[in-house]
Amino acid sequence: MGRFLVNLFGISFLLNFVWEISQMGLYAMSGMGIRSDYGQFLAIHWQVSLKDALMVVAMYAIVAILMRRWDWAADVHYGWAIFVVGLVSWQTAIECYSVYVAGRWAYAPAMPLLFGIGFAPLAQMALLPLIALLWARLSLRK
Repeated sequence: MGRFLVNLFGISFLLNFVWEISQMGLYAMSGMGIRSDYGQFLAIHWQVSLKDALMVVAMYAIVAILMRRWDWAADVHYGWAIFVVGLVSWQTAIECYSVYVAGRWAYAPAMPLLFGIGFAPLAQMALLPLIALLWARLSLRK
């Protein structure tokens, strides 16, 4: 199980790092937006991607505790729905707090909104963890 969680974390980190960099045009220049200092730009997105990957592993563990099975991803069942809904809900809370309370970042006009929340980060937490989980679950079969 340890190898699986390491794989899940690594795959999640890589997918989220690419996503974070590619969606920068959807954010305003303030906060964690586009930076003129490339080193700072990479450092910020490195940190955010690490946090995203930790969220994925934490949610995997939460579902494992709820299901009482650490290998719950080996089969397709309602655990997958709990995993995705949990991550999207968690991301929604982060976006609400970061944009509207703490002012950490802001959306550019190009960002599609869903009830005032950026669609891109919600799609990120709906899609990338599933891809990472499917990819990492290959390690459960060995």
